[in-house]
Amino acid sequence: MKISEIAAMAGVSSAAVSRYLNGGSISEEKKQKIRRVIEETGYVPNVAARSLRQQRSDSIGVIVPKINSDSVSNLMEGVSSVLSKSGYLTIFGNAGNDRKQELDYLRMMQEVRLAGVILMGTVLTPAHIRFFKESEIPIVVCGQNHPSVSCIYHDDRCATREITRHIIGKGRKKLAYVGAVESDISVGFNRRIGVEDAMSEAGLQPDDLVKTQVYFTVDEGSRGMNEILESGYVPDGVICATDTIAVGAMKALKEHGYTIPGDVSVGGIGGGLAGTVISPALTTVQLFHRESGEKAAQLLLSMISYSRDHPGEKLPLTHTMLGYRLIERESV
Repeated sequence: MKISEIAAMAGVSSAAVSRYLNGGSISEEKKQKIRRVIEETGYVPNVAARSLRQQRSDSIGVIVPKINSDSVSNLMEGVSSVLSKSGYLTIFGNAGNDRKQELDYLRMMQEVRLAGVILMGTVLTPAHIRFFKESEIPIVVCGQNHPSVSCIYHDDRCATREITRHIIGKGRKKLAYVGAVESDISVGFNRRIGVEDAMSEAGLQPDDLVKTQVYFTVDEGSRGMNEILESGYVPDGVICATDTIAVGAMKALKEHGYTIPGDVSVGGIGGGLAGTVISPALTTVQLFHRESGEKAAQLLLSMISYSRDHPGEKLPLTHTMLGYRLIERESV
């Protein structure tokens, strides 16, 4: 229900309802009318929207592509651990893997003059880049690296090269890659290049890599692995762009009767919970998403502080690449 509908039912203006909800000055008569309608309808005001309308300069926006992800939850823990100590309110936006929704959140958060925004980036479109260049509030992007905005990102290419080297080191030479859409430069393009780097180092031909692109779910990982197997190609080593995709790929391999790691070694990227709950446990490369969130929040606070102390000026852009760690388990 909208404020305008409450106003119409109470016989008052929308401005009066807004003042009532925000604790503003309003006559007792109007208060009673509005209160009566709210009680009758069970209307619950949107707290986040109220915070935005109040143009809180003590609020920071955090936009993520989806919420059902280890990487997102770990990043949010890192962001929250820093911002909770700083006195800032966090306003959370779940874009649902919708680039237009992502841009809508960015514009809205600027329009209401939030102190700054952290964006967990996936696909950075030309519209994103224009926004970064023209933004009047500080922005930090996590998970992607682009020269037009401050970024905290992972060494995706070397991380995937590491897991591929490990699999090749176990004698696996007939490789497949279940990857992500390559418009996502970090997870899609860079991780695929990392696999090919390791193959070249080992004297294998990158052109021989059988690969497919999927989205970031278990079902998609299974679909991608099935697509490879149904083409007639049976790999002895499979590298996946994420742990979640790897869980799906392992499921498909088992359903086709292959043993892991007896017939096929499988490796993932991420180091989250998904790889620990499947059997055999997934060998992976851990990326430090919580640290990414912490560093993004610390950087954003520095940018906010500088802009307040130096009106009209901005800190130079910062690009920080984080490391990784190979975790050896039973799937390789």
